[in-house]
Amino acid sequence: MPVIVIALGIVFLVDILRVWLPSLITVYGDAGATPAEQLGLFAIAWFAVAFAVVPLCRRVGGRPVAVLAGVAMVMLRLWLQFTDGGDAQLYLACLALVAALCWLIAVAHTGWDASVGVPAGLAAAVALHAGLGTLDPMWLEVWRGWAVLGTLAVVFVAAQVWIQAPAVPAPGPVLWAVFGPALFLTGVLFGNVGVAHAAAGEPRWGVPVLVAAWALAVPVSRLRGVWVLPVGLALLIAGVVGAGYLETSAHDGVVGLAPTGAAGWQALGVLGLGLVLGDAAARTRPAVRWAPAWSMVGFFALTFLHYARYDIEIGVLARGRVLLLGVLALAVPAGLAAVRDRRTPTAPEPEPEAAPVPARAPVRGRSRTVAHGGGHGGARSDVPLGGRTRAGRPAQRPGHRPGARPGAKPATGRAGSRPGAPAVGGPAGRKADRGRELPPPPSLAERVHAPLALATVFPVLIALAAFGLRPGAGSAPEPDVAAGTMRVVTYNIRMGYGVDGRFDPDRTADTIRALKPDVLVLNEVDRAWFLNGGHDVLTLLARRLDLPYRFAPAADPQWGDAVLTRKPIRHLESIKLPAGGAPTGAQALGVVIEAAPGKLVGVVSTHLQDADDKVPQEQAERAAAFAVRLGASAPVVVLGDMNATIDSPQMRAFTGRGLVDGLGRVRPLRTYPADEPKQEIDQVMVDPRLRVAAVDAPPSTASDHLPVAVTLVY
Repeated sequence: MPVIVIALGIVFLVDILRVWLPSLITVYGDAGATPAEQLGLFAIAWFAVAFAVVPLCRRVGGRPVAVLAGVAMVMLRLWLQFTDGGDAQLYLACLALVAALCWLIAVAHTGWDASVGVPAGLAAAVALHAGLGTLDPMWLEVWRGWAVLGTLAVVFVAAQVWIQAPAVPAPGPVLWAVFGPALFLTGVLFGNVGVAHAAAGEPRWGVPVLVAAWALAVPVSRLRGVWVLPVGLALLIAGVVGAGYLETSAHDGVVGLAPTGAAGWQALGVLGLGLVLGDAAARTRPAVRWAPAWSMVGFFALTFLHYARYDIEIGVLARGRVLLLGVLALAVPAGLAAVRDRRTPTAPEPEPEAAPVPARAPVRGRSRTVAHGGGHGGARSDVPLGGRTRAGRPAQRPGHRPGARPGAKPATGRAGSRPGAPAVGGPAGRKADRGRELPPPPSLAERVHAPLALATVFPVLIALAAFGLRPGAGSAPEPDVAAGTMRVVTYNIRMGYGVDGRFDPDRTADTIRALKPDVLVLNEVDRAWFLNGGHDVLTLLARRLDLPYRFAPAADPQWGDAVLTRKPIRHLESIKLPAGGAPTGAQALGVVIEAAPGKLVGVVSTHLQDADDKVPQEQAERAAAFAVRLGASAPVVVLGDMNATIDSPQMRAFTGRGLVDGLGRVRPLRTYPADEPKQEIDQVMVDPRLRVAAVDAPPSTASDHLPVAVTLVY
């Protein structure tokens, strides 16, 4: 029963984090408008509140606090399902996070065995997320979200209320000291199915391999031995390097993608994480105390440091190395505990007390005593040699049975294995056997170890069930432009989050479909950053729009820009641009499209960064040179969020190379912020060989930018 409680509780904790983190960024942080220091203080305050539950648990016990905090966590999460974004979503998510942290800390003080529950919970959370296509129950339709959350909530609350405190509480394991870093590595990399989605070639086997690795990690966490920790850490490092650090130099002309075998490296890291968690669960510490609370503070620090590393791209904080800091945060407490256990001799098990018997007169005379063991690893006892024990029976040699003839074989069977039982072969033994009810044979559940089997298949069952809740494929937009024209749309989708802070790919897809694009250019395409909830927004939109896509990374293999079109692509190429001023990086993705038989048009998608230094100018210069080179074979159009007005030095880098303002005929065309447009920062630069016939920027709150559609005559 503790396995189910802990596993489901961790599923709720991860689910709440997937709502709280993007609410913090998009609602409170206003997508970068709030100062980073203020954002960090606001976020860490909610983790600090949970420290207050530690002395409460030590005073009244962990179980009552866990029950109350668990019920509060579930109720707040269900209430969160009915919010419509904004401050209500943000602060309810904050309260749900506090309740989840209090539950986690209280569970660590209950004495429940968490050795299977923790890896099973992480595995179930990953499987559920993968089964929903990287969508979360929070962003599903109401009935779909309740179909998932309601079932899990009923099982969790019922199991938690039913379970009692253990008769002999398990000692505080080191597991709680490493849980935060393990959660960080899981959310950012090893439980991130977007890594497989965005890998070079996008192998279809990536997600099944990752889910299967998590299912296998649960029984792997039960392995014991001196080799477990070093092998686990070695696998973790291999997984971080292979899936979180390596990038392709070029794949089909696109640079910076994750390698094709990234999911295989992820699977190695998952198995390593299972080994490390299992080793940490087998090692104890004097008391749990503050370890779970500080561990979750470590999770927060590592998560934000990982996604802020582009602002401080120096030394050990370079890309991928923050993940190695997470491995180090796992290795230090687990390694210190392993060294301590090797240096501390194992205490002998206490010998059970003998039943009281009438006292006898002591034996007269002097006698010497000898110490002999009670078997391998047993306790030592000192008795008079040749005398009598305190029970009044003659002292016996180890392994000697009273009344046995020298050289006789010991009695075997069920009765002979207990002290004082009659011999099996004698009449008394046969009568005792006939009068005693034989125990039933062990059931299949007992032979297979039911909790472990349940924890192993649990994530697989959740994934299979969740696949039935995935939305079906949508319909493709139907362009209605005349012959000799092509409709191109540029849209900064802000990771799929609207002005209200809600993630709604259906709303974004409806906005795009209404514009009926031939070619769609997307900026701020997030392919499963844990900081934004872990959604692969490109796959979710492409499925709803029924459009093939080409993706080019900017910050890392999970963040960048994309071009979606059903028209044939004759050439594909991307370049990295100098980064600075924001954690999102920059790139330029160029495609040459066959707009009609024998008619080629080049499209360049880019997103310049907003910074006060010379980096945006360098980005614009390189992007403009790239567009001119691509335009040598076909007339070209450059679109995207430039974070600059048409008269800025950045845009003069394009006009100075012969491109013209494609929106000049309709200016001013303010596109940001979407609810009250005031700035003209989404630009379209056109080759003079193309002519702009129409421009449209309809109102929408599906993002903080408005989409811009232009009809080109080629």
